Amino acid sequence: MSFFINSSFLTVGAFAKDAHGSQDHPLISRYPDTSIVSYHTSDFEEFMIAKGPITNESFESQGNSALPPVIKYEGKTTSINYKGNNTKISALAVYRNYEKAFAKHNFKTIFKCKNDDECGAWFAKQVYWYGDPKRQGRYRYLDAPNLHGKRQVYYYWSGTAKVQGKNYVVSLLVAQNAAATRPVKIILDVNSPEKLNEDKIGINLDSMKDDIQNTGKVVLDGIFFDFDKASLKPTSNKTLAIIAGYLKKHKSKNFFVVGHTDNKGAITYNRTLSTERARTVVRHLVEKHGIKPSRLQPFGVGPVSPLSSNLHEEGRSKNRRVELVLNK
Repeated sequence: MSFFINSSFLTVGAFAKDAHGSQDHPLISRYPDTSIVSYHTSDFEEFMIAKGPITNESFESQGNSALPPVIKYEGKTTSINYKGNNTKISALAVYRNYEKAFAKHNFKTIFKCKNDDECGAWFAKQVYWYGDPKRQGRYRYLDAPNLHGKRQVYYYWSGTAKVQGKNYVVSLLVAQNAAATRPVKIILDVNSPEKLNEDKIGINLDSMKDDIQNTGKVVLDGIFFDFDKASLKPTSNKTLAIIAGYLKKHKSKNFFVVGHTDNKGAITYNRTLSTERARTVVRHLVEKHGIKPSRLQPFGVGPVSPLSSNLHEEGRSKNRRVELVLNK
């Protein structure tokens, strides 16, 4: 039994029991007699892999959002949740086959561990649920919050590879109840780090003036933040300079700077993140461009005012935004 680590070798097609619209990743085939129960892919998204065990100190400092040491990336993502079609398939057999395939094709291991003893307390719950809110809607079959203690066994692997000139970042979680009376659960993430073409969207003074005059607000396209943080990326500077130029030409106008998110994760977390991002924009305009702080009031609303549906990534990407809203 083997796995194919090359798109030209893959011959496995869709399976009758697979989730609608799902498919194996062309880089890595599935373990035999397993089915896809959930599937997600995105042309550009944030993702991460663990590079070490989680510690008690991380819970003390971060609470429910605690994570082990991680490496964060952006790029094309594919995440596939498989389950065994019977209980004869053990977690150990699945994990060893993947591990052998990774080694055979020169994947570089970043971190691997077994159970909370090696991975750290509540590792799976944090990496695949509370510590990464966007995963909560994707892996309901996994039941990540319950993958801990002596009644469960799980294996984690993360690493990188270069195949046909392309870089890949891979993570694997294989889990099963210790008595093996329930089917094995597998999550395979195959991602391709890359830079986003951030010149596709932007604003100019004329469009800002028209939008504010017609609707009382403008979406600040071209503002980008680091993954899961409120820190601005340098590529945002051009847009922020245009915003500052508008504010300097209209000194009598004051604005709310409003942060928005999608609906992935807890609402309190999203509201805090959206508020911090709005504050960052205000701070940049004040400190870098000399705008009076009294003219800008930061405000975060989280996911409560979407522009589009949150049921798919295209809509969620539109909802993650910052707006300039006329105050007086």
